[in-house]
Formats: sequence, C-alpha cells, structure tokens
Amino acid sequence: MLLSRAGFAALSSPGQVQTAPGNGATPTPVSYSGDPWQTVVAVAERVSPAVVGIVNTQGGLYDFFGREYSQDTSGSGLIITSDGYIVTNNHVVENSKSLTVYLADGRTLSARVVGTDPRTDLAVIKINATGLPTGVFGDSDLLRPGELAVAIGNPLGMDFSRTVTAGVVSGLNRVVDISAEASVRLIQTDAVINPGNSGGPLVNAKGEVIGLTSLKLV
Repeated sequence: MLLSRAGFAALSSPGQVQTAPGNGATPTPVSYSGDPWQTVVAVAERVSPAVVGIVNTQGGLYDFFGREYSQDTSGSGLIITSDGYIVTNNHVVENSKSLTVYLADGRTLSARVVGTDPRTDLAVIKINATGLPTGVFGDSDLLRPGELAVAIGNPLGMDFSRTVTAGVVSGLNRVVDISAEASVRLIQTDAVINPGNSGGPLVNAKGEVIGLTSLKLV
C-alpha cells in the first residue's frame, strides 16, 4: 500500500494531458487516448522528464567505536520551476552532507536545501539550472477512489530511474500517526513502489501531479 502527500492547486482541464516546457511558456494541452494503458504511456512520457533522482550523502553518523562515517541514500523528486526548484520528501534529504540530483537529460548537479517541513515530510531543494521541464499540479481534493494513479520514481537507486507503475486511487484521507502528538492525512494507491520512490510524483490521468510518494505500509 502506497501513501502519498496531497494538497495541490488545480490547473488542467478534463480530458487532456499538459506538458510543462522548460522555457517558461504556458503548458500545452495534449489529448490522450481513451485506452487507459495508452493514457499511462502519455502521462509517463510527459511527466518523466521532470522527475529527478536524488542521492543524499549523509554525514554526522558514528559507528559503535565513535568513528564518524558517511553513507549514501537515494530518492526521487519533481522539478516545479524551470529555474531548478525541486520538491521531494524531507526524509530523502535530511541529515545531508551533500545532495546530488540526476536529471532526465543525463546531467548530474549538486543541490542545496531551501526549506523543509518534517511534520508533513516535505522539502524543497534547488539546483543551478534553467530551462528545465516542470510538473503540472492538480487538485487532490477532487480525487475519487478508483481513478487512475501513476507513480514515477527511482526505486532501488539510479539504475532503475524514472520507473513507471500504475494503479488506482484506493482511498482518501487515510490517517497515519507520525508521532505521539501528530498525524497526517494521505492518499492511498495500489501502484507498486519500492525504496527510492520516495519524493516522486503520483499523477492522475490528466498528467497532473496529485501527490508525492511518501511511505509504504506492508
């Protein structure tokens, strides 16, 4: 069971997928087939260029003998502005000594953390680049159980970058306790995910981002 963060503003019109060019132009609506699998193909082709891989080299870790060491963890993210702002999960970038972002065009760039919200497990990072493709946000408040849901991310590391899986919106407003004092409401979907998908987009049939992959309950 995959659970995703939600809460984005509606932008697209029904029955269309929108591309998000990196030159600041208005996204162009693109019609898609009524075949649900062709819809998945169309959505993946348009959203995948805005999906990035993130490698977090974590510092400040100590072994049993008190010796400091570092380790690499990986996750996913979504480019949200053409000048390099990326949204991801807080747990993907926390305790970072350095962050490396892998773009769909093959470039590898360093990134810095702009802001984090541990309570909602969201973070924004920034790379120095322009003309980037971006995701288009939808309105998660309009979701209904049974709608198509497509997850795109980097499960198990960069060797499986921009993996596409599809399922449905299985449930809404699932309450998950994140501490003794706090809980969050999440989208549930049966789209397959694995470690490394965290921070990648969950997308509807119109190519709109409706959430970010956050956690898997087994």
